[in-house]
Amino acid sequence: MGGYLQTYGAGEDERIRLIKRIVLVCLAIIVLAIVAYFIMKDRAEKAKARQFLADINAHRYEQAYRDWGCTAATPCRDYSYQQFLEDWGPKKTGAPWKIASTDSCRDFYTVDVENQGSDLQSIMVERTAKHDMGFAPAPECQERQWRWGQFFHRLFGGRA
Repeated sequence: MGGYLQTYGAGEDERIRLIKRIVLVCLAIIVLAIVAYFIMKDRAEKAKARQFLADINAHRYEQAYRDWGCTAATPCRDYSYQQFLEDWGPKKTGAPWKIASTDSCRDFYTVDVENQGSDLQSIMVERTAKHDMGFAPAPECQERQWRWGQFFHRLFGGRA
């Protein structure tokens, strides 16, 4: 009769360890998915902005105008190639253009660029298949959103 109760609960420890492993693996997958989302979220828009600045800094203005979504043959309705050259051309490129800050909006990605001797310019890359560019309406998104970067900079003593 003693053998009947000797094995009672013997597999319980192993089942608890298995459940803990499954929960930890699920949590790790969720955390990795969230991190991957934030890393990949604005990847195409960042690449488009970097390509535009690389073309400007290399004095490839026709290619940069194409990056903007226009061509010299078919200029944009409200932004001619001559106006583009006045804003981004040889007169403004004393030092290379650099990205000062970025902000992710719902419909577009805002990139603030600066050049030594020029004012801060805010450009946007739309979240469409073509990733058209234009001047941003504001240096930061005006919609409500969590500002995690500013929060952590302030929390840990960095600049906002």
